[in-house]
Amino acid sequence: MLITIKNNNVSATIDTMGAQLISLKDNKNTEYIWQRNPDIWKNCSPILFPIVGNCRNNKTIINGRAYEIPKHGPCKTTEFHMKAITESTASFEITEKDFPTDCYPYPFHLIVHYTLQNQTLDLTLELSNSSEKPIFYCIGLHPGICCPLHEGETFEDYILRFGRKQNFGYRRYDTKKQEFDMSHEYPFPGNQIEIPLSRELFLHDAIWFDRLSSKELSLINPKTGHGLAIFFPDFETVAFWTSLSKNAHYICIEPWNGSAICSDEDNEFLHKNHLQKLNPDDSKKYTMQFCIL
Repeated sequence: MLITIKNNNVSATIDTMGAQLISLKDNKNTEYIWQRNPDIWKNCSPILFPIVGNCRNNKTIINGRAYEIPKHGPCKTTEFHMKAITESTASFEITEKDFPTDCYPYPFHLIVHYTLQNQTLDLTLELSNSSEKPIFYCIGLHPGICCPLHEGETFEDYILRFGRKQNFGYRRYDTKKQEFDMSHEYPFPGNQIEIPLSRELFLHDAIWFDRLSSKELSLINPKTGHGLAIFFPDFETVAFWTSLSKNAHYICIEPWNGSAICSDEDNEFLHKNHLQKLNPDDSKKYTMQFCIL
């Protein structure tokens, strides 16, 4: 089921399957979210939980037992339940009972909030632990942002501009070993603030910045000043990815706590990088904000 919220400046549409954001438009009808195309990339903005990326051989060990968690977790193929809706807000929820059996051992309550205000959309993941023991998880977001945004532009017309100078480079995904190579850090692909976009940047799949100086950035055409400003204060890392297809008119901006398996990690879930812990009767929110420029 598709749910649309709006105000005078912007509208957003969410699919209850996966609680995925499938459209974000301004009042000029400019679309900011990649429209799903199974021939290129069938998703548009999956929610990543309780894993980010892939486990080694698709399995991880939790409390001595092997669990098979699909890449990025099962949220994208899970029907979320409507919790609340107003003209400019909508919330969707699931619990562990909505996940496949034996996928993940911890009880949880996940609410996905969408809120529009002026020209801004807030996407907030609110996770609660109602059990008597701590729960552990990774969590992230994976929106595909249209790039280019307008006819007559190209992918290469756009840049990613961080809010502050970045002091470290990025990690490259090893597609043969299906893991991030932690033995080498590649130099920042720009002037430490701006990354000029090109297909060549993604020849080896996603690039991952695991040591950030800034949790804000913009996808922008510097010739027009048009694009999106994005804030992700509750996430420790960010990755970027697109398909190599010339028809892949998008760039995924992915704030993560966790990642696909790394070359220096074993198969124990509790050894994952940036693993999150939630104590009994506690909750935590993770927000990504999209501001139309």
